[in-house]
Amino acid sequence: MEGKTDRTVVRNESFTRSAVGIRERHNERKNGKYANTDIKPERLDYNVWFKHCDSTYEKALDQKITDGTVSIRGLKPDARMFGELVFDVNTYFFEMNGGYE
Repeated sequence: MEGKTDRTVVRNESFTRSAVGIRERHNERKNGKYANTDIKPERLDYNVWFKHCDSTYEKALDQKITDGTVSIRGLKPDARMFGELVFDVNTYFFEMNGGYE
């Protein structure tokens, strides 16, 4: 496929608690507009989650704090509380490797 580039982008980033809702809206494609023109909300069904959240991200984090799975003891208000690891593989990769199935 001439003119196409096979590329993968990996992003590992940590965020403060105030960013929980922002990350959810972006990752779950709940925003109305995106600065990145490569984002196509209608292709959400092709995303793969290795760990799916059954509620909102904020409720899930609050539940982990309540359950004692996550401790916030001693954290400053602006501490980074959660991380996100994203692998972005473009369509060309799938075209060259048998499709999306």
